[in-house]
Amino acid sequence: TKVTPWCTIFLVAGALTAHTLVLYGNLTTSRMLGSVGQSTQGWSNVGMQLAGSLLEDLEPAMATTATYLTSSIEVVEQIQKSTDVVLTMSGSTTDSALEHINKVASNMTGVEDIKAQVMDAIRTVVHHLMDKITPLINKFLELMRPALDKMQEWLTTFGGKIQAHLEEFGATMDKAQKMFDQVMAQASPAAGLNADVMVYNTFTLFDSDNSGEVQAGDLQEVSGIFGIPALSGDKPKQLVKKYDADGGGGLDEEEFANFVEDPAIPGIMAVVLRKYAKTLATIGGQVKAAKKRDEVAVATVNYLTLVCAKNHTRVEWIAQAFTNGSLPLKFTSSVLKELAQNQDNPNAMGSVDVGADVVGAMLELGPDHIVKMMKLVGSAAWWDSEGFDVDEMPSTLASLAGWLAASDTGKQVLEDGLGLDDGGSKDDLVSAAYRVGKEQSRKFSSDKAGGHAEDAAALYASQCAQVLRDRLLGGTAAAAAGRDEEGASAIKGGKMALPATLEFARWLSFNATSTSNLRNNEAAEYMGTTSSALQAFATEVNGMVSKTQNLLNLISTYASPHGVDRLVNQSLEFVKDATEDVVIVCEDYVDSRFAALECELNIGTCNATLASPDWVKHGIQDLNLELTGAFAFITDTLHDLKVVLPPALKNMKYARKEVTSLSHGLSSVMTVLGLKAPPLFAQLSEIVKTVWVAYYVLFFTLTVAMLLYGFWASGWFGGPQVHDDDGGYQAPTGVVGRLRAVRGACCACFSKCGDTALCFWSAIILMEILVLVLFLITIAVCILGGVKAFLAAGCSQVYILGDNTICTTAMVMLRTFLKTFDVGGVDVSDLCTTEKLMTCQVIKEEAMAGLLLAIFGAVVATLLSMQMVVEMAILHERAYYSRKSLALAKEK
Repeated sequence: TKVTPWCTIFLVAGALTAHTLVLYGNLTTSRMLGSVGQSTQGWSNVGMQLAGSLLEDLEPAMATTATYLTSSIEVVEQIQKSTDVVLTMSGSTTDSALEHINKVASNMTGVEDIKAQVMDAIRTVVHHLMDKITPLINKFLELMRPALDKMQEWLTTFGGKIQAHLEEFGATMDKAQKMFDQVMAQASPAAGLNADVMVYNTFTLFDSDNSGEVQAGDLQEVSGIFGIPALSGDKPKQLVKKYDADGGGGLDEEEFANFVEDPAIPGIMAVVLRKYAKTLATIGGQVKAAKKRDEVAVATVNYLTLVCAKNHTRVEWIAQAFTNGSLPLKFTSSVLKELAQNQDNPNAMGSVDVGADVVGAMLELGPDHIVKMMKLVGSAAWWDSEGFDVDEMPSTLASLAGWLAASDTGKQVLEDGLGLDDGGSKDDLVSAAYRVGKEQSRKFSSDKAGGHAEDAAALYASQCAQVLRDRLLGGTAAAAAGRDEEGASAIKGGKMALPATLEFARWLSFNATSTSNLRNNEAAEYMGTTSSALQAFATEVNGMVSKTQNLLNLISTYASPHGVDRLVNQSLEFVKDATEDVVIVCEDYVDSRFAALECELNIGTCNATLASPDWVKHGIQDLNLELTGAFAFITDTLHDLKVVLPPALKNMKYARKEVTSLSHGLSSVMTVLGLKAPPLFAQLSEIVKTVWVAYYVLFFTLTVAMLLYGFWASGWFGGPQVHDDDGGYQAPTGVVGRLRAVRGACCACFSKCGDTALCFWSAIILMEILVLVLFLITIAVCILGGVKAFLAAGCSQVYILGDNTICTTAMVMLRTFLKTFDVGGVDVSDLCTTEKLMTCQVIKEEAMAGLLLAIFGAVVATLLSMQMVVEMAILHERAYYSRKSLALAKEK
């Protein structure tokens, strides 16, 4: 009798529905992983474009502004000197005219007419002299106006509101990148496979003294250089002792390979290599951005200091460039001087004496060229012309002598370059070089001070000139006010590099940047992540903003709209009114001299007070003259600028370094992210999809098989039948018979399993195992759901990643901050959706939507599948007794 197995039908329908929910939920997870991969590509594009815009927009603007300010300092000094010349010549002209009148005083008639003639002559001279200052004032405004306009723009750009947005954006990039890294670290299939490459590239970084083995002292130095607390204290000694298999006191490469796998210092190779690569990228950026000779020289020494211990071949390449005459002598001499001053740099990566290695290589390749360099470095006049501190000359020459005196060739260089006796010992030569530098710097400083004194004596020699100085400048010469070596150093040190030097800088930048990218890729392959856990863009953004704020705070008085207008107005008022002030003071001076002359010759009314010598010399300062105050531009404004601009330039140099560091650090990490993350997330998406489709096909097949069994056990498809006895075993004959025997043997367990209780209950046990597997899958889905929920919860405070309006506002802010910020030509208002930057929204909408369905479906599928197993047992019993009944009936 056929019976419809409604219970089985409902159980199967429910189980299939539950399995479908699990499939749908996990296909949503697959889509989510694909979308996250697209999001990683989007953030990579944004990060790389931001890095590029920093170099294309902000860094060149800072460099141009620095050039304007440097030139402005030079023009300020020219204006001050010209002012002194104008007042000196005006005073001298006035005194000369009055001296001539004194000679013809006995024949003098018509005093007022003569006075008028004198003043006309003085006025003509003063106008002529002041006309020479006007072009300087115009040049001053041409330089200062664009510089101040740019800094006025930065006052807004780096204001509190934009600064908060920048800090939040930096934190957002950190959050997004670290979220991607968490997944990549767990899912990257190739992580750790390039360990041998990592060992090869980091061994020389740990071997800081280049001794060929890593010792405890090397590890302590690495701890300080790279900031690794796990290698501080006695830990290095313990680790070296633990892995020093041969007891030699140090680790060779094989022992080092075991050491870096110690659980106390996880990922130590990647941490060190990434910091090395970041520093190298920063130096590459600084070299590329450098346009002035001293900037390229400093960046070159930083490069040499970083790579010397790791790659001596590159040191030889650079030494060859320094000695073959392809680079300007003044540049190579500057590098030599910087190497000597960098000898005791506490931030140097390693204890290798870089200067000794470089100078040694140069001695082998071109000692004659070093002689020329030493002659320049040994000249105090060259030091001053380059804006270097002459007081540092003795110690610099002593350091160079210490390197050169190590060989006979070097001693000959010292004799030819500095005039030292090459027969002395190393210590004697070092001492002699120091004395030469000391004598040179002392003599130069003395001559320079004498020159200033002579210049000061030549100025304001006449009495009227002194009166003009006292009344208009407050008693101090314009050029003497605010005189400092820092301003002079800023002017002289701002010399543009020659084309050959810039070409060398481009090669050095390319080498540093490409090597940095290669090392970052190796670390990413080894760890499966794009950056170290402690690396934070937000910190670097804050550093850049902080340095720029320091610059703007120094010059905010002049960079504000009111400050710019006031500076321009004061400049124009000086051009317009300064002549009149000079004439007014000269006229009062002439009046006093004529009063004295009238008293002396008893002409007219004698004003004894006005004619007294003390009044002429001192009392004029107390006269209530109606001056315009134009000379406040010289005494106040230019004096303040001369004090403010040099430290502002120094802060701008620091700000440029921060911009370069942020740009190259960002570019390095985001390049790796764009290369590694999208294909990895796409692969994960395909794996998840394949696994869950296979899961669905398997359980769909099993569930449908149970449904078919339920119908068969209920009498459908022929139902349970009694099998006739096969009459015993008969041996097969022929090839066809044998093939039939094989088929029958293979299918016997299926065709007659209903008669064998043991076989069925074995199948029941198998089904129980499958149910247990299904239950484990349910647990896995729940855990996966918990991870998704955790990631979603971590997004709750990062609003840019989850809200289109906030994300778009941030992109618009970046466009306001950097005019060249343009990601693939996409409109900035559509950038967040086009590049899928809202990672948290992707996780919440796609992952959380399928999470509940997957968990609910997995739990329900497990329960229904267990119930189906029970139902199959019942159907089996029904089929078994149906067969028994049929068998009994057949026997009767």
